[in-house]
Amino acid sequence: MVWWLAAFAGLLVLGALALRRVLGRLGKPPEDPNYQPLYLDNDAVMSLFKMGNYKSATRREVEERRMRNAGCLAAIPLLSLLFKVTGGSSTEIVAKYVESSEPISVIGLLLSVLRRKDALVEVELGRNSGTVAPNHVLSRKLARSAPPAGAGQEVVLTEIGEFVMVTGRFEAAGERGETLVMRAPYGDGDSSAHLRVVLRGDGLRRPDRRLPGGQFPAHCLGKVTSWDPEARESVLEYPIAVFL
Repeated sequence: MVWWLAAFAGLLVLGALALRRVLGRLGKPPEDPNYQPLYLDNDAVMSLFKMGNYKSATRREVEERRMRNAGCLAAIPLLSLLFKVTGGSSTEIVAKYVESSEPISVIGLLLSVLRRKDALVEVELGRNSGTVAPNHVLSRKLARSAPPAGAGQEVVLTEIGEFVMVTGRFEAAGERGETLVMRAPYGDGDSSAHLRVVLRGDGLRRPDRRLPGGQFPAHCLGKVTSWDPEARESVLEYPIAVFL
């Protein structure tokens, strides 16, 4: 009886420690900003989910969210075993999650995975200058071409090669068949240019299937695909998502 009480006391201590850890995590602010969806390419989201590089990270993200949603009971080690899944069963859970969830829930999940895996480059466009927050892959690439001491290092958008989240002030630039175009300026003087983002009309999540009027701030998730030297435009064709 004594050993049983001692074991039970140890379980309660472990449970209390785990509970404190979970409550601490629940009290932290969310990692991702509260974006409002403007555009979503459902096919691109599913293609990204199916890529082998992100399956395990996506599975882990879903499992952690399930553990958090399970509440305080999941913090007790003995009961947490009831919520754990492994191998194929967890993959099935992720597949069912994707199939049964709204697209914006899935892209939010994948955005968290991209950030967790350091697979996202943050780019902020500006009239006079822009900023780039590189991931580890881009950092290594930039280190090989480091500028002289004290000089700023320029980053060519079309040479980033990684997924980017580009933030800028955009405006609608007309329609081309079934696609819409929006543009954002960056740079100054001889180096001034625009980012042109090409969207599928059916991906807009506004009831009128139109882009906002005037200038509007937006965040585009995708890859910069090409450079148009005549128009001085970097081109991001068919982003995965655009947020306001």
